[in-house]
Amino acid sequence: MFYPISTTYLSELEYKRYARHLVLDNIGENGQKKLKAARILFIGAGGLAACGIIYLAASGLGCIGIVDDDKVAYSNLHRQILYNDQDIGKLKVDVIRDRIKDINSHCSVNIYSCIVDENNCKDIIKNYDIVIDTTDNFQSRYLISRSCYLRHKIHIYGAVQAFEGHISVFNYKGGPSYSDLYPKNLNLHKKECDTLGVLGVLTGVIGMLQVTEALKIILGIGNILSGYLLVYNLLDVSFKIIEILPQTYYDVIDYYYTNKFSNCLLIHQSDLSYILSQFIIVLIDVRQPEEFQKYHLSKAINIPLKNMKYKKTISFIRGYSIDRKIVIYCYDNLRSFIASQILYKNQIRHYRLNHE
Repeated sequence: MFYPISTTYLSELEYKRYARHLVLDNIGENGQKKLKAARILFIGAGGLAACGIIYLAASGLGCIGIVDDDKVAYSNLHRQILYNDQDIGKLKVDVIRDRIKDINSHCSVNIYSCIVDENNCKDIIKNYDIVIDTTDNFQSRYLISRSCYLRHKIHIYGAVQAFEGHISVFNYKGGPSYSDLYPKNLNLHKKECDTLGVLGVLTGVIGMLQVTEALKIILGIGNILSGYLLVYNLLDVSFKIIEILPQTYYDVIDYYYTNKFSNCLLIHQSDLSYILSQFIIVLIDVRQPEEFQKYHLSKAINIPLKNMKYKKTISFIRGYSIDRKIVIYCYDNLRSFIASQILYKNQIRHYRLNHE
């Protein structure tokens, strides 16, 4: 949508407030007017949204929308820094509205005390330029992705778990969507991720990266994280970028998976014992070392996903695949799916263990 900046006015106080923006060559007066004219919607008012909303309001954004029907609970406070003890039991959207007004009285705030569903999602997002997905469940993510596609809205995705966070920009100038990253046939909607643990500061890091991409899009500066998934692991201080392959490519892969010339075969855990009894197997767990140490399948070796693209790793696996069967897995199928694509691109025949 992006309203024309010719109709946007900066007050004398705003010139003073955003002076450090105005002196930047890539922002200047026109850039600040773009920010004031922009409209961004947050779906979810939890940890990912908390830092981002604060900085967007402080940056001079013209309009922020927030969708959430949840109330503030004590378990939120270690990561959702918009809230404090006095907010316990209050609707999150009501608290955020007041916080934004404290930060920037010129910022228009729209609140929606509801859960997005098939009936309301497209209508809620239609008046916004960018949708920042700060939800914590797969069902909502698929719904947001589909609604943004139908409404031609940019979708900025973020997710956190334990010590690792993900971020990508979807539906940007014909770029990939969430379903390209996680195809529907993975059945992720059956998984629950809103009850998993997370180090509080991680939500701030990923949330800030989400709003940074939004600011870059509005201002028309820098490279946008479209077509790639950024994976941040705070334990080893690593940022990894993984290319997101279009769904059409996955369709080609699925075709070959059903043929005898396939480089990968999908097996179920119930069949693993039979495979182990019939063949010499190299069982590769692609989770992080700390996860592997807590629990892993018998005789498995650990090669974290972040190491899968290294030439040394590929060479190691290729060597073993000559006279052994390669089986890769992780506890929720997500990382094993990405690892499978890496092995497929390197023409290494393998099995992927499905825990469904």
